Amino acid sequence: MQFEVEVHENELGEWVATAVQYNVTATGRTEQEALARIMDALALHFKTATRQ
Repeated sequence: MQFEVEVHENELGEWVATAVQYNVTATGRTEQEALARIMDALALHFKTATRQ
């Protein structure tokens, strides 16, 4: 699967990654950490979405 992800640094110095299509967001201290966390957040999103 491929996802469009936007990554930016917010005013607090945290990196924010957002999966645009699913409106799932994760933050990290580094860009790589934010990207790793967005993968975990997407996995959780898909897991909970299939239960409904």
